[in-house]
Amino acid sequence: MKAQYPAPPWRMHGRGLFIPCAVRARDLELPDSLEPKTALGLAMGVLAFIEYTPPSPLTYRELIWMPSWVRSRDERGGDRGKKIAQYVARMYVDDPNTLEAGRVIWRLPKTFADFEERDGSVRVRADDGTRLSLSFRPFGARVPMKSGISTLQAPPGELVRFGSSFRAEAQGATYHIDEFRSDHPAWRSFQTARPLPRLATYFPSFEALMKEPEILIKDSSASTS
Repeated sequence: MKAQYPAPPWRMHGRGLFIPCAVRARDLELPDSLEPKTALGLAMGVLAFIEYTPPSPLTYRELIWMPSWVRSRDERGGDRGKKIAQYVARMYVDDPNTLEAGRVIWRLPKTFADFEERDGSVRVRADDGTRLSLSFRPFGARVPMKSGISTLQAPPGELVRFGSSFRAEAQGATYHIDEFRSDHPAWRSFQTARPLPRLATYFPSFEALMKEPEILIKDSSASTS
């Protein structure tokens, strides 16, 4: 059955956990057209678990590994291509519609996975063999905030920027990685990453606007296989 999803922008609602990590620059594996933003041999990475709920146009759960902020090495992207954004190395979702939409619209490396939630924990079992389980506990007062996030992806022959803005309630959270194993190259930088510190940011509720992507570079002669 053909995947069904709306055209962007998407107005999404949900909750999410964001875990900051210090990533060794020498362990980063990025497309040749992207360069990482590092300091003292380290990049700032983020592991995120997000659940999108009604009235979102699609409802699903996802796990994301973003190992570094990056910029384009290619001047053809112009000033926009040189801006800093996060690079998504791996993303797992449990809905086939958003799987297809993410790949087609935003060029994100989405892969299918099963998610199981129970008593403040989530277990992810992905089609590529990755296994990750984490538990977390929110604490403290909820603080309203507004912010935004952008990503920069570089599939063959392209440079694609995706931006979103959101407003949310935020609070602290403690967490623990209960299980992790993966042979996928995108996770090598996570295996040696260090938490900063062992605290996370939890959004018990948010509303986000996922904007239409910007195709900064498109080379029709490049292979997209």
